[in-house]
Amino acid sequence: MSVTARPAVRADVDAIHERLLRFGRHIGHPDWVSAAPDALGHALFGATPSGFAHVAQHEGKIVGVALWFLSFNFWMAQPILYLEDLFVDAEARGLGAGEALMRALAVEAQARDCAWMDWIVLTENGGGQRFYDRLGAKLQPEWRLWRLEGEALAALAGERPGQ
Repeated sequence: MSVTARPAVRADVDAIHERLLRFGRHIGHPDWVSAAPDALGHALFGATPSGFAHVAQHEGKIVGVALWFLSFNFWMAQPILYLEDLFVDAEARGLGAGEALMRALAVEAQARDCAWMDWIVLTENGGGQRFYDRLGAKLQPEWRLWRLEGEALAALAGERPGQ
């Protein structure tokens, strides 16, 4: 039986959350996942969703997940599909689940008139980088991810620590 990918539904929230926990363990950062299933369900399926999900299934069981949201390029006046997380269970790797998810997102991006798809990959994730390269994706070496968080974010917003 082949692997299929489809948009997630509310009943998939626990399976999606479990994949997030597995992903965190896989990359050595289980503490990065702080969202509870209820919060994840609200973010994906609430009145105004903050993001979207697709799941990969094999033999009726969810074996992978792609979490994404829309960004926007004002220079082109077109949306950008931003892939936040892609994870396939270890036992399902090599079955085509990752490619099925990426193909489903490419279809989604085309349907939404997206200019392109973006994502970042941890530098130590060589397997992921090789996978994306095989799909035809190209590393954008001229761009660097910047982040403002914690005390620096609060300071810029005008808050004092402990406020």
